[in-house]
Amino acid sequence: MTSPYPSRRLAFAGIGLLAPLAACGGLIPSAPKRDIYRLHPNVAFAAPLSRVPAQVLVSTPLASAALDSDRIALSRSAASLDFYADAQWADRVPFLVQAAIIQAFEQSGTLPAIGPDTGDLRPDFVINTEIRDFEAAYDSPTGAPKAVVRLQVKLVKMPDRRIVAETMVAGEAPAMANTLAEIVPAFDAALGAALRDLVMWTAQNPALSARRR
Repeated sequence: MTSPYPSRRLAFAGIGLLAPLAACGGLIPSAPKRDIYRLHPNVAFAAPLSRVPAQVLVSTPLASAALDSDRIALSRSAASLDFYADAQWADRVPFLVQAAIIQAFEQSGTLPAIGPDTGDLRPDFVINTEIRDFEAAYDSPTGAPKAVVRLQVKLVKMPDRRIVAETMVAGEAPAMANTLAEIVPAFDAALGAALRDLVMWTAQNPALSARRR
């Protein structure tokens, strides 16, 4: 006789198959556990900057596939790029850099309005960046590395989306030891130096003060 409950029989058969699979363990590998690090770049200015009456958006930086990641990159030669095995950033590098750029402008007090390109702000300008370098560079197999940050920056006038200025900002800082506890602060220092130059270059750019002429 055909059972009136075929779906129930199939369900119990499925449960019977799942039990030995669960007992095997290791069939579905778990994600590796890594220490998570945040960035706290220190952006210092030698003197107060003039306030510029312009609203600016900061777009999400572009990056190569290797740097568009939450992994902490390292380089042992000009042609190589690798990652620390047991560590990662708190977010993907482009998002960390975008947030750091916005925070640097807020600390400088140069602009009345600054924010990400996902906001409702109607900008006079947009800052586009490309991350060219964001890694710990080693000069020797056993020595401590230096953090290297290099950003290509474009100032885009809105609403016609015309590039009015372009520059490269960079920062380098040596780590005090070959440990992540010392390498991460080196990233903070290198990024802070690059952001200081970015803010000063933007605030002093003639295009901002001449935007309403």
